[in-house]
Amino acid sequence: MSDLSKDTETQLEEIAAKRVEELPGETALGHRDPQAGGEGEPQDWKGNSEVKLPE
Repeated sequence: MSDLSKDTETQLEEIAAKRVEELPGETALGHRDPQAGGEGEPQDWKGNSEVKLPE
């Protein structure tokens, strides 16, 4: 069982759903896969450092 409140859990689920849409799709060789969606190039992905998480 999680120690998170339902509100925090809901917020994290919303953040995760948005971030997944932004992830650049890539092939097995690490090249961009335009059919997979997302934004940018896989090698340029900076990760989650800019995402504000609920406390």
